[in-house]
Amino acid sequence: MAAISVTSKGQVTIPKRVRDALGITPGSKVDFEVAGAGARLKVVRKNTPSRPEDGPKILNYKGAMIPVEEMDPARLLAKKRK
Repeated sequence: MAAISVTSKGQVTIPKRVRDALGITPGSKVDFEVAGAGARLKVVRKNTPSRPEDGPKILNYKGAMIPVEEMDPARLLAKKRK
């Protein structure tokens, strides 16, 4: 395994193979524990990316569901003009 440099701010890049193996994605939370002469990385919370179709659930929307494919602004404006 290759050594990784530490920036002046104390930051390091977690290697891709480690991120993939642990399921670490942008927004995930990790913790470091000192273990003897080294340290242990622990995933606290994995971040699951949201999907457009999850939007109504996130916003607690109770109205009729419109498929993402039908969310064309021009079509919605044309319906209002009729």
